[in-house]
Amino acid sequence: MTDVPENVEEIARKTWGMAQRVGMQIAGLPQDQCEAALVKAEQSLTRTYTEFGATGPQLEGFVKLQMQAIKHFVTEIEASGTPQGGNA
Repeated sequence: MTDVPENVEEIARKTWGMAQRVGMQIAGLPQDQCEAALVKAEQSLTRTYTEFGATGPQLEGFVKLQMQAIKHFVTEIEASGTPQGGNA
């Protein structure tokens, strides 16, 4: 079995939290600004992970996953009014 870092859960929580925070910043922007912000977020993720040495499928897969999470939060926030869901 592959060795998994002890702090993998912490890393996953921070990664998910980052996607949520970015989604919160993008949600509610006018459509043209939202699309531009998503492009900028993807470029920023790509640049950052490249600096950490990620390349090829590893880089592409991680950025794709992060962008899916960010878009999920944007959609959720726009539909429900809050990052957690609901309008209460």
